Amino acid sequence: MDNPIAIFSLEIGAAVLFWLVVVVVETAVYQFMRYGDFRQCLRAALIANLVTALIVAAALMLIPRLGLSGLVVGGLVAILLEGLVLNRLKPGPSRQNWLTASLSNLVSFTILIFPVYFFAT
Repeated sequence: MDNPIAIFSLEIGAAVLFWLVVVVVETAVYQFMRYGDFRQCLRAALIANLVTALIVAAALMLIPRLGLSGLVVGGLVAILLEGLVLNRLKPGPSRQNWLTASLSNLVSFTILIFPVYFFAT
């Protein structure tokens, strides 16, 4: 395929699809952690992952240079950002919000992001 616009469109589409899968996985973890009902969990996962995706996307340019350590740093940044977003959305139980952010990112990184990274390298 020689058309760079078509290639870019496919890459953007794949990134959006991957992001939606991460949102679904993290919504399931939020429900497992009893963050709220399905609607609250989905809303929180969408907002938290949107914020994380926008900020961590810039860091993705550094991950190829840093390798696995860059991916670990990206995971820690994702936990930090999502914990802050969850605390903003549900101000009460801060410990549960941080535990939910940590567990959801651990699950999504373990079953989705790390395998994609290792498959791509």
